[in-house]
Amino acid sequence: REHHYMPPYFRMMEKYNKEGPALLHHLPALRALSPSEVMEMASSGAQIVDIRAPGSYAGGHVPGSLSIWRDGIPAFAGWFLSYDHPIIIIDDFNLDLCETTGYFIRMGYDRIAGYLAGGLIAWAKAGMKLEQLESWPVHTLHKALENERLFLLDVRDQGNRTRYGHILGSRHIYVGELPHRIAEIPKEHPIAVYCDAGYKGSIAAGILKNSGFSRVINVIGGYSAWKNAGFPVEKQPGPERFKS
Repeated sequence: REHHYMPPYFRMMEKYNKEGPALLHHLPALRALSPSEVMEMASSGAQIVDIRAPGSYAGGHVPGSLSIWRDGIPAFAGWFLSYDHPIIIIDDFNLDLCETTGYFIRMGYDRIAGYLAGGLIAWAKAGMKLEQLESWPVHTLHKALENERLFLLDVRDQGNRTRYGHILGSRHIYVGELPHRIAEIPKEHPIAVYCDAGYKGSIAAGILKNSGFSRVINVIGGYSAWKNAGFPVEKQPGPERFKS
């Protein structure tokens, strides 16, 4: 099955190739935003990007936020973020945000509204709602696959799936294509997501949660942990647990 979805970043790069990028003389100064300001801006369409590690995001995050770890922004932000709405950054300690801002600016995202002052602790202290994401080690996944009707989703790139194999019964949708193909995933079953190590899985799990899927699990350690634990893998196309 072929898909021809072009994410916002790719379209912007086409524009840059034709017209050249806008001149950038310095990085914009980021505003420190209070929890109430973040909530108000989010209600008006601002995009909240949580740049912490998957474990931190799973433990508690701003509702509706997208999990993209700091070093993953150059590779993955362009698949999901719109150029039409401002971006708010969520971090624990708000260190080295100039580097993070630089990632966004180089990709054409110049509407950086600011960052949550005080991080998630400030958000929680303000009495704001927090959401959590269920996380499993591979041993829990292995046991659950024997007893539960899980929809197992592999969000790695096709090259890794072909070269290194996959968990038997998993459905493959690359993480970047997930928003465009979300209708292929059943809402009546729990969804367990795995990638190479758990980082792209956190992106995918956040997208699914934000899209109304009631139970989503990110497999911490991903396929690497599964193989290192000695669990069986499949290197040829095999049957999926559920067919769309």
